[in-house]
Amino acid sequence: MTAGWTLSARLATAIAAVPGSHLTVPANALATCVYPLRDRHGAWTTRALPLWPVALYVALDEQHRCLYTGAVQRGTTQRPDMNAIRHRTAEHYRGNEPPEARATWHYLWVIPLNHGLPRTDLEEWETQVRRRTASAQTRRSRLLRPAA
Repeated sequence: MTAGWTLSARLATAIAAVPGSHLTVPANALATCVYPLRDRHGAWTTRALPLWPVALYVALDEQHRCLYTGAVQRGTTQRPDMNAIRHRTAEHYRGNEPPEARATWHYLWVIPLNHGLPRTDLEEWETQVRRRTASAQTRRSRLLRPAA
């Protein structure tokens, strides 16, 4: 299996610079926003994921190596979908997309962002985060485009 960079404080600092002031957590706390995708029996679960409507996220393996980068933005500024991260992650599991997701994803690094961001900014940041984490499983994303 091919994996990207391992999550570290240094990587988190570099990633925090991508959305900058649009982060909803302090940049120095971003490396701690990692949530398990497995329960104590090893079964897939989204229960530990935070309730938040707009985020970038990076799927990690058991050693916290970066596998996949994605973005989620659901609801409106007036009516945000607070289950967006949980629902999007469950969609990955149900559709087994990417094909390695069920077998390899063990943690989700959530990069929570402010509400009301333009979708184009979110897509650009997703591409930048994917490149900085070397997330190999993102290869089939329809959102990927060259970074400016």
